[in-house]
Amino acid sequence: MTAHDFLDKCLFLDLETDGSKLYHIGAVFSGQVFERKGRFDTQTALKELDGFASGADYVLGHNLLGHDLPFIESLSPNLNLLRKPVVDTLYLSPLAFPENPYHRLVKDYKLVRDSINDPVADARLAASVLTMNLCAPLLNCFVCAL
Repeated sequence: MTAHDFLDKCLFLDLETDGSKLYHIGAVFSGQVFERKGRFDTQTALKELDGFASGADYVLGHNLLGHDLPFIESLSPNLNLLRKPVVDTLYLSPLAFPENPYHRLVKDYKLVRDSINDPVADARLAASVLTMNLCAPLLNCFVCAL
């Protein structure tokens, strides 16, 4: 499997929360975008996200294991996407760049620090981190191990 083949099987996911409330969901899979923001029913949106993710083999994002997936699990623990293998770029970044002092997702679209996060853009950025910044050889080694 090539890196491109692997990425085609990934759901790229990001959430925005205030710690207790989910207020923006962004996901990309197979060129399609899933987004819920503003006023929406959280349970309905998560079920729709689960349906959107049904064709994906993996879930990819930045800090998925420490934030997004535990938050989703606290709200809706029976979603199928929670049982998919996870690729968290927050954990891969230090392997590729151990000299970097931090490994947060650099959001170039945010020109002003206090501007609003865009989970669809962040989901795409996580994929970019994996493909461009972590370099194809590292990704190909990872994919070969799957």
